[in-house]
Amino acid sequence: MSRAVRVEHAGAWYHVMARGVARMPTFLDDEDRRAFLRKLGRLMDRGALEIHSFCLMPNHYHLLVRTPRGELARWMRHVNGEYVRGFNYRHRRVGHLWQGRYKAILVEDGRYLKECSRYIYLNPNRAKITRPAERYFWSSYRNYVGGGPRAVAWVETRAVLREFEGDRKAYRAYVEAGKGERPVSRFEGAVAGLVLGSEEFVVRVRRMLSGRQDPGETPSLRILARGARPAPEAVERVVEKVFADAGPARKGRLTLWAQRAHSGLRPVEIARRYSRRHSSVAMAHREVEEESRTDPDLRRRLAEVAHALAQNGPDRGRKND
Repeated sequence: MSRAVRVEHAGAWYHVMARGVARMPTFLDDEDRRAFLRKLGRLMDRGALEIHSFCLMPNHYHLLVRTPRGELARWMRHVNGEYVRGFNYRHRRVGHLWQGRYKAILVEDGRYLKECSRYIYLNPNRAKITRPAERYFWSSYRNYVGGGPRAVAWVETRAVLREFEGDRKAYRAYVEAGKGERPVSRFEGAVAGLVLGSEEFVVRVRRMLSGRQDPGETPSLRILARGARPAPEAVERVVEKVFADAGPARKGRLTLWAQRAHSGLRPVEIARRYSRRHSSVAMAHREVEEESRTDPDLRRRLAEVAHALAQNGPDRGRKND
């Protein structure tokens, strides 16, 4: 099985996540959490990493980081490895703790940072651990909005708050507005599971990776080599516009077809996004394809969907939520 591609350069932004083996707990008590944060803090002090958001959940963690000098892989191996050694010694255990390597997507700065930070801070809310978000002690949300003692003092908040002109109340309102939305993992929304950003950003990353290795040998590189795909949200909006007169059931089937035909999501990701079975995605795609062979109006509209997505690109026209 091929290893995930790592895109590293000085000044790069990443959303990083690591989960416990078989979803086992990775933080058993507050001392474990403090130990992990101390390791992150030391890297901040050394200038190796900038931590802009974090959230420590019972069996995984999320980070939004910037690498001033690059070398994300080096420093994440250091953090995860040192933490496991201390965890195993303290809890008298042996063996792996993390489920494979950490996941990391390269994130474009600007509005994509605020999207990642909101997703990170709403993790305890989605898990029904605590509500509101600032009551969860083991995230850096309070660094952004206040509301009690901070877990740490070294989190950098300026880059994300810049999207709100430094207005902490506006940022809080933005995060709170996300509670009622269906959560979509930033990792699912990333092109090829590697890149979260605009079409232009994806093109720049593709150029950086060109010639690195045979794209045919690495699925993520193969997807990037095909070019950027439309964002799932863009696909939904185009289907809604082109099939505005369709009923909910038909529109849902057409949306499943369009996501499989045009977005970068895999069938299992589409099924998860719409709370469907994997077989439902395949069935919807087959039914729409068969119907289009005998329905000229449907063929015309499907072509209109494809044309609109090709004109708009993967992210243009996406609302700044």
